[in-house]
Amino acid sequence: MSYEQALLVIDMQMDFCHPNGVYQHLGNLPGTGIQAIIPNIRLMMEVARARRIPIIATKFTVFTDLDKKAIGLGHLGQLLPFLQQEGFRQGSPGQQIIPELPHPDYEIEKTRYSAFYSSPLEALLRALQVKELILTGIATNGAVEATAHDAIMRDYEIVTLKDCVTSFAAALHEASLLNLAAMGQVKNSTEWLG
Repeated sequence: MSYEQALLVIDMQMDFCHPNGVYQHLGNLPGTGIQAIIPNIRLMMEVARARRIPIIATKFTVFTDLDKKAIGLGHLGQLLPFLQQEGFRQGSPGQQIIPELPHPDYEIEKTRYSAFYSSPLEALLRALQVKELILTGIATNGAVEATAHDAIMRDYEIVTLKDCVTSFAAALHEASLLNLAAMGQVKNSTEWLG
């Protein structure tokens, strides 16, 4: 069976989204930030399930060696040095999708911003025969935009739901929405539902 669309729920994980998550120390999100987009994403997931649109959630993942030290971070380890010590460990509570969201149809672990980089996402999308990706999640200027760039390079159409994405800085969020509009459609979730 082929599917025209897939809903991507990008990195809505405990370590990003929960008040005690390791990422929350970076500052306030625009408006009410993450808490504001959770109900919107939940509704989009419920609608996608009703419309038989596959729901794919990505999980940023930090692998560790046998001594529980972070491995494979590359340049991200320099940009985000706290990852050397904590956060997003494979199988940890912080790596899991927040419980406020329905269970996705598929979960993809990734080690970089883009959901395509060194992950099984492209193989899954090809198997499902998806042509268009609906983007939700965090951060607009990080994993969402990086995934959009890689999707365009692979000839996917993209729609970003602007009330279902946010960032850790309002200016970066707004700038990324402009970039995303140059790559595909940017809509409110209500427009997409209509």
